[in-house]
Amino acid sequence: MLAGAAGAIGFALFTGLLLLINGTAVLVFFGALVDAQPAWAERKGLIQFGLFALPLGMVVVEWLVWDFLCGVLWRGGRRSGKVE
Repeated sequence: MLAGAAGAIGFALFTGLLLLINGTAVLVFFGALVDAQPAWAERKGLIQFGLFALPLGMVVVEWLVWDFLCGVLWRGGRRSGKVE
């Protein structure tokens, strides 16, 4: 039980780190785009939505990729046809 709780805390900390990294990347990306002064940069709501939604979407995609890779790597060697 204690190992499961530690694992959940570890995953939560890792997800928080991913959110921090993704949020920084999105902020830098938006900063570079806004320097070019496109018309949509005047809409503050659009930028706020992007700063909130894009890092979350990136975390979901990163976890999906991680899950897919773990499934391929760990279950790929056991293709005996049996359902476990």
